[in-house]
Order: sequence, then C-alpha cells, then structure tokens
Amino acid sequence: MMNKNFIGQILTHSALYIKSRACLLTLGLLFGTHLSFGQTSLITDLKKDRLTELSLYFYPSTLRMVNLDKNEEFNRLIQDIEKLIFYKMNGKFENIDLYNLVGQLQTEESFEEYVVIDGPTKKFYLLGREKPTETVGLALMNEEHYVFDIAGSLELKEIPKLYQYISENDSTFQSKFSQILNLVELGDDIVD
Repeated sequence: MMNKNFIGQILTHSALYIKSRACLLTLGLLFGTHLSFGQTSLITDLKKDRLTELSLYFYPSTLRMVNLDKNEEFNRLIQDIEKLIFYKMNGKFENIDLYNLVGQLQTEESFEEYVVIDGPTKKFYLLGREKPTETVGLALMNEEHYVFDIAGSLELKEIPKLYQYISENDSTFQSKFSQILNLVELGDDIVD
C-alpha cells in the first residue's frame, strides 16, 4: 500500500510540472511572436527564390552603430524600429522586378506609398502598412538593388531632412555605405 504523503508529493510535483510547462510554452509563444514580426511573404520569397546576394539583420543598437556621422535626423528616424532586415539583391534582380515588387506590395499586401523618389540614376520607394506595422523600402543606387523590411515604425517626418543630408553629402554617404557593406562581406568571407 502506498503512503499518502508519497502520493501527495507525486500529485504536487505533477501539478508544478504541468504549470511550469504551460508557463514556458506561453513565454515561448510570446517571445516567438515578438521576434517573428510578420514579414511579408513577397519579401521572404526574394530569399527563397535566391535573388538576394547579402542579408543583414539590424536591431536598435546596431542601427545606431551604422550612423557613423552621428546624424540626429537618422537617430530620430530609427528610434522606434524593432528590427530591420536589409537585402542586397543579386544580378538576377532587375529594374522591372523592382517596379513589379512595388505594385505587388500595394495590390497583394495592402501597402501604401509613403515616399517615392524616381530619378534618372536613383530610385527609392518607401511603402508601409499599419496592421501589422511594417515598412518596406526598395532602392536602386549605382546600378545595385536593395530591399529592406522594417518591423516597428519610422519617424516619417525625418525622411526629408535625412534625404537632404544624403543629397548634400552624396559621395561621402555612398562611400561610407559601401565601406559598411564591404566590411560585412569581408567578415562573411572570413567566416566561410
């Protein structure tokens, strides 16, 4: 015959085990939901279709590190970003793909145009939606295509000031941007 204390201990430990598992499961779901920010399927398809050459993941601390000039507009622009995924597209991604992606994001994913800069050598599209809060940027610069996906919100009123700063310091900005990409690619080669 089993001791009542022994049965009570088993039941107590079983209840604690079930409660702790439920608590861990709940925390896991909350944490997992927070990290996976609902990236649009059109953007994830770019990577699946092997159209990306380089993928970089930025969080608030690494975004601030990229601001080499300590530009205040940049800091204000990124203050509410939770995560930014930056893609440098490979040679298979062409200008027509950029235009098609802009159209698909609007028709299939309910994104709205926030900013459009369509110049002879540079093109930039910033699209966003509120539910879930997400912003997608597409750019053509020096015959290279870039796509970035942002969880969180951008301080949109800072974009004109930042654009003016970049325009006035175009060669310096592009040089620093290229240096950052080269460092990342160099680090990637070392790891491989």
